[in-house]
Amino acid sequence: MGGENITDDNLASLGVETVGKTESDSRKLKIPKESLEKYIELAKTKLTKGFWNEIVGPEEILFIFRFKDGHIEEYILSLENEAQISKLCTQFNNDPPEKTANVYKYITNNDFYHDFMLEHYANMINRQ
Repeated sequence: MGGENITDDNLASLGVETVGKTESDSRKLKIPKESLEKYIELAKTKLTKGFWNEIVGPEEILFIFRFKDGHIEEYILSLENEAQISKLCTQFNNDPPEKTANVYKYITNNDFYHDFMLEHYANMINRQ
């Protein structure tokens, strides 16, 4: 969702692979490490207003939020900014705050990320 302005050709030119689609027709992408910076720039310029993109890697999770007024806020998920990211996920996706409070768990609910998140972030998902 929010990637309607990003074409398959845009992604292919970066070596980004579409490995599937969600029920809502959003692409599930595998981004090579060497293409990550260019993909981030592409997302920042072409992401639809009012949407976000998360990039989940083994060492960090990046959120790019594009507000309805067009401005961008970018966060690398940490305990220090998790509450802010949770508020933005609630705002952008109309999910209740209790669903987004643990952003690591929230991401794990996405079937595309589920196993990867459990492998790399289990301690953050299951924390009390």
